[in-house]
Amino acid sequence: MTAYKPLQEVAYEYLRDKITNGGLEAGKIYSETKMAKEIGISRTPFKDALVRLSQDRYIDIIPSRGFCLHVLSEEDINNTYQSRIAVEGFCSLYLHMHRMERTARSVIRDLQEDMLEMEQSISESRPYAEILNHDLNFHARIVRYSGNKEMIRLYESYNHQTFDIAMKTFELSGRPGNALDEHREIYQNIISDEISSDMDVYRSVMKHVDNTREIVLKVLEAEKKTPSAFS
Repeated sequence: MTAYKPLQEVAYEYLRDKITNGGLEAGKIYSETKMAKEIGISRTPFKDALVRLSQDRYIDIIPSRGFCLHVLSEEDINNTYQSRIAVEGFCSLYLHMHRMERTARSVIRDLQEDMLEMEQSISESRPYAEILNHDLNFHARIVRYSGNKEMIRLYESYNHQTFDIAMKTFELSGRPGNALDEHREIYQNIISDEISSDMDVYRSVMKHVDNTREIVLKVLEAEKKTPSAFS
């Protein structure tokens, strides 16, 4: 039997998938009424879904007009990357604390494979999208190992929000290689048996995410000054 989903949840998942798959255009205002009709849902649950999408920073609601895709601000970036440190720092520490267990060892092997594939992609000058995909897989495995659905949801949300600009950071000279080195540091701390390794795990995640945040802010500032510079 198919599990019943509230209409609000149906609308939320439909729009979120449409956004993440590039089905909505940046800068375009969409009609709430037309979109609700498109999926055969009444306006009340659809509006509830829009409010949730707005809270998750997928969209901006424009009163009496509709909604549009959310554009990241400097405040968004700072908040997002601070949240990343909290979520990924905890999840990395959790993996470290359970590193001797069978499931954790399997995840650790996968992390090593992600780093090897990322290294090969960089050395062969493969497309930045492919390199970034290996980068994201590394982070996603760590978060998903926690089994915490709320943390996984947060990770997926901020990962979507920053994907495009993260791609642009990888176009900067040396960044993919530096990101890989930072992954290696996180990995070594996760598997370490040193007494100080608990704090070293968290610090290495903080260092990596904060370095990324600073680069993203520089890219954002450059785009404001010269919109075509990173297009």
